[in-house]
Amino acid sequence: MTRKLTSLLLALALLIAVGSPLYSVQIYDNGSQRFTITAGPTMPLSTTVFSGEYQGNYVGWGEGKSGFTPVGGFGSIAYQVFINPYVAIGGEIGYGFNYYVDDALLTNVPMQFKLTVMPLQGTVEIPLSFGIGTSYMSISDGGAYMPLFASFETGLDWYFTDNWGVGIKTGLWVIGEFYFQQDKTDQNALQTMIPITLSVTYRQ
Repeated sequence: MTRKLTSLLLALALLIAVGSPLYSVQIYDNGSQRFTITAGPTMPLSTTVFSGEYQGNYVGWGEGKSGFTPVGGFGSIAYQVFINPYVAIGGEIGYGFNYYVDDALLTNVPMQFKLTVMPLQGTVEIPLSFGIGTSYMSISDGGAYMPLFASFETGLDWYFTDNWGVGIKTGLWVIGEFYFQQDKTDQNALQTMIPITLSVTYRQ
């Protein structure tokens, strides 16, 4: 899975390098805005539990047993404003669900600051987004916490009018839960996930 994602990102980078001089036009100005709604599945890539009963590194997804988690779902709303013709900043809030150890329902509400670079723009766009923030996560057995949340995402958008576009996005999320209290160190964990989402964007 990691090899496929790396190949996809390299192919997109090559497309940007080759296609930008041929097809890119400057669409955005300072103050231009983007409003995006996304939805789709999230696939766990790895879960690392540093100590305790489930200590280990689990790669892939499973059936909610041990350290493996199955495919989940996610939706989000993002708003960004361009600070120059190629860079936009803003925020995103989302809602996701998945199953954790022993089939406990895991609810994930990431809130992140997001920076998007738009090297190829026009009818077809390839946004490159970087996000950082936190996520409110709760488990059906009663536990709740707010781990660090970071993301890198890219994709392909097609605008069927001057303002409205649809697209597909993927990337990598990194979710880190870290405690410094001695009695909680067995809860330290790191998870990576791959979102694959469809999106609708309004720009002006």
